[in-house]
Amino acid sequence: MNPDLQNTIPCAEAAEWTKAWRDKYQNDQKPVVNPTSAYLVPVVDLIEVLNEMGVLSDKIAEKAQGQACVKGLKIRAYMAIGSEDADEKLEEKLLVVGTKYNRKTKVYEDIINEEVDGNEEELSAFGTPITSSGIYDFTSPCPPSCDPYSPLNQ
Repeated sequence: MNPDLQNTIPCAEAAEWTKAWRDKYQNDQKPVVNPTSAYLVPVVDLIEVLNEMGVLSDKIAEKAQGQACVKGLKIRAYMAIGSEDADEKLEEKLLVVGTKYNRKTKVYEDIINEEVDGNEEELSAFGTPITSSGIYDFTSPCPPSCDPYSPLNQ
């Protein structure tokens, strides 16, 4: 699914980054009760954004939305603090993983290194076997990468 592994980071590094975020925000800010450390995002929302941007045609988006809705597909975005380069300043990040719904536990379990919660199993999406899955870091924090004219940034 992602043969060149672009924008992936190793699990151990991702675990350090998510721990750094939890250590900073969950342990230091005592008045905040259970601050959010990750978000579960419906895949259909991502498809809609890609369609709006013109990355997916209306026809392809409609088919993908239907399949994503029927299958209840979701991704998880983790809050993290890290840097791609040891010489760079640490910055806040979002790390994204695919998930698979476990009907027994009723939990969307993370897919990391072709495994669901550390257990190897055959995974498929839209009828195609998943041969590669990872932890993706393709984010840039705002600031500095903000849209100064967006009503969401006022």
